[in-house]
Amino acid sequence: MNEIIEQDCREILRRVDVKKAKNKKILITGANGFLGQYIVSLFSFANKEIGLDCKINAVSLSAPNKIISSLMSRDKNINYSRVDISKTFKREVYDYIFHAAGYGQPAKFVDEPLSLVKINVDATASLLESSPKATFVFFSSAEIYGEIPPEKIPVREDFNGNCFLHTSRSVYAEAKRLGEALCAAYKRKYGVNAKIVRISHVYGPGLPLDDKRVMSEFIRKASVEKGIKLLDEGKAVKTYGYIADVIAMILFVAFEGKDMVYNVGGKDSHSILGLAKKIAKYFKIKVEVPKDSSQLSHIGKEPSVVKLDLTKIKREMKKLKLTQFSEGLIRTIEWTVGGSN
Repeated sequence: MNEIIEQDCREILRRVDVKKAKNKKILITGANGFLGQYIVSLFSFANKEIGLDCKINAVSLSAPNKIISSLMSRDKNINYSRVDISKTFKREVYDYIFHAAGYGQPAKFVDEPLSLVKINVDATASLLESSPKATFVFFSSAEIYGEIPPEKIPVREDFNGNCFLHTSRSVYAEAKRLGEALCAAYKRKYGVNAKIVRISHVYGPGLPLDDKRVMSEFIRKASVEKGIKLLDEGKAVKTYGYIADVIAMILFVAFEGKDMVYNVGGKDSHSILGLAKKIAKYFKIKVEVPKDSSQLSHIGKEPSVVKLDLTKIKREMKKLKLTQFSEGLIRTIEWTVGGSN
């Protein structure tokens, strides 16, 4: 396991008691993705370090990436399957399901709307039906809040959202909202232990250099192209959460959460331009702001400010610790450009 990711896994185990997963059968969809691979890494690390001996079924559309392949070489408890869960797939019974599959990159979810809906709606219903006694964790998104009114920032879990229905990005938010509605329905009708985590702008080691999210794009441009050219003025403000902090919160919700819906994320807010400048400073390069915005369908359509209220998770998770953005950014850059890709 990569040294940086191993350090993160060790820190997560200090914050969250995962012993409820001992000898349990766990499904992780989207296991090849940014969040999914960290969940697999954490449980595999726990198998080795504390004898958790859980069975990990990792499912993804593509072949296992470098991180997953490395884990599989030393942990016989990992079973990896290439499955398109947007279509009919073989269902098994699990103790814990982490439904992390989907398109987290705006450029992808704009281009794959039908698959996106099927993954978040059809596959969600199928998984809820197949393991009604499992703890089911649905990976939702801060996108479901839409354009948040200034007086609602930071936004709490009880805000029902202000989403525009017919923009290029709307299908993502609405698919997540319907996935959440299904979780609530199965919880009411069948007593399923469904949990929903609304995730916002996660960054950290494990993001591949060719990922189209803004963090990876800027690091790639800085390290490869030796300059960062924005696609618009970069005024949108995001709040970034370090991957280890977010995974710790997700696992806490799965094992200890008293409620169904939780915001999970970070506390450090930066504009897109501000983020570009921080990365440019590390690489000692310049940032170029265009006179006219890009015409790409996913540019300029996102909410202007996204900041989550983390009061609920902070109140319950006494060992919650949030990584300073400056530290997390350096760890991300070092992993990304240090050959770990």
